[in-house]
Amino acid sequence: MVNTRTDADLSAAVQNALQTLLPQIRAEICEEFCTRSGSSNAGGNPPPVTIHTWLERFNKQK
Repeated sequence: MVNTRTDADLSAAVQNALQTLLPQIRAEICEEFCTRSGSSNAGGNPPPVTIHTWLERFNKQK
């Protein structure tokens, strides 16, 4: 059985917490993207796969 009732106090608490934390979350996400885009893959992560890369790999497997 699924509980479809909502608790107004809980909903309000979650909404308040989200509104409080959202600026910090946005800042951390922006910082992460800026760090990754300017790092030239310094973190050891592979570069993102583009559609062109995927098509090249697909054509090689044919």
